[in-house]
Amino acid sequence: MKLNNKGWGTSTMILLSLGLLVALLVAVFFISALYGSFGNSIGNRKYLDLENQLENAAGEYIRKNDVKFENEITIYLSTLQEAGLINEFKDSDGNDCNGYVVITKPDLVNIYEGRINCSNYTSRNY
Repeated sequence: MKLNNKGWGTSTMILLSLGLLVALLVAVFFISALYGSFGNSIGNRKYLDLENQLENAAGEYIRKNDVKFENEITIYLSTLQEAGLINEFKDSDGNDCNGYVVITKPDLVNIYEGRINCSNYTSRNY
């Protein structure tokens, strides 16, 4: 009786490894799509976008008006709306939100922290 003791070949092992890698990449894609992005759920993503919109408008306000400050300054949504930098500030459900941006300068770089308050969401430290 003759036995075949060759086992798997290199080509078979490479094909199986590629198959597992493709399956892993597909799983990561679907998990990422399900949860929005790593660390942020889809529900909070829309509010993070609103915070980013507020922070960007505050940065534009600081540049346009050449605002000088020492350590910290707070710019409110109403100020940004009066300056024409934000038209309407609503969440994806159409509910009005309120907010402000705290700008700190620990070194020579401004750090923007947007804080919002909507009917279904409130930023930390609002």
